[in-house]
Amino acid sequence: MPDGAPREHATQSDVARAAGVSRGLVSLALKGGGRMSERTRERILQAARDLDYQPNGAAAQLAARRSSRLVIVLPYLDNPFFDILVRHVRGEASGVGHSLVVLVSDLEARLEESTIADALRMRPAGLILPGTRMGPEALERLGSRLPVCLLDRALPGHVVATAHMDETSAANQVMEHLSGLGTRHIAYLIPARILHERLVDDRGLACRAAAQEHGMSFASAACEDGALPALDSALAGAPGPAAIVAYNDLLAIDVAAALYQRGARLPLVSYDNTPLASRPEFSLTSVDQDPAALARAAVGMLTGMGPPPGVATIAPSLVIRASTAPAVPA
Repeated sequence: MPDGAPREHATQSDVARAAGVSRGLVSLALKGGGRMSERTRERILQAARDLDYQPNGAAAQLAARRSSRLVIVLPYLDNPFFDILVRHVRGEASGVGHSLVVLVSDLEARLEESTIADALRMRPAGLILPGTRMGPEALERLGSRLPVCLLDRALPGHVVATAHMDETSAANQVMEHLSGLGTRHIAYLIPARILHERLVDDRGLACRAAAQEHGMSFASAACEDGALPALDSALAGAPGPAAIVAYNDLLAIDVAAALYQRGARLPLVSYDNTPLASRPEFSLTSVDQDPAALARAAVGMLTGMGPPPGVATIAPSLVIRASTAPAVPA
């Protein structure tokens, strides 16, 4: 083998040749069973150590016709909320004897389909989707092939298991707080790509309904070329003191920069309560989705170690920080 070339993984056949025994005897010795002398057993185990033999977990699961692997498919990597979510999912999976594979999809439908196909070839015990462009019919077909848990929205007819934040409760908390600051108009900003990921923006609908219940006008805009044009659009014609609600913390950082450019001092509330929100230079008021509870519900439903597959609605909480200043006219 040339220097620097990758070393091939040793197989049980390699161990058998090194130890001078049959492959069947190697399999028994590695499992700790079989009738053989201790000398023979030790010779086999030493050969395995010398060759750095590692069991093929995928092959073992395939032979046993079961899997202890979960797969989570992320739509992209730039949102720190996904890092927090994956850490919680991995911890929950490990706690019930499962491993976790993380795949990253894309906003293009064909690339998402390819990533889902890659996941299916792994024959996982379950699939977790925290953000997908798939509609109810496609998700139902996918759910007929393996257990699926959707994390970004509820679905009519319960076609797959879902664990999601209560958007209505979150929106009511946000609007009640902003109304108490004297806000009369809500400018709701959303990343343009969200429009390509789902047919309905449940968060936006919940925020609009809650704003109207609190007697506030509501305008929304998608951030195609930065937050500034969208901010100007959503604030145009505001009937009174305004506040901004950003779809997530990542977008809220851009919004804060746009506010600075405009010299405006307006309340700013976002979603996810990531470490970005708590940084002193941003200090964002943000909705905490409780990713630990989301992970616990998803893993529990997929592995049978929690409630039966269905709908798990997670209660959010609004974390208030200094970014929420008294509302002033835009």
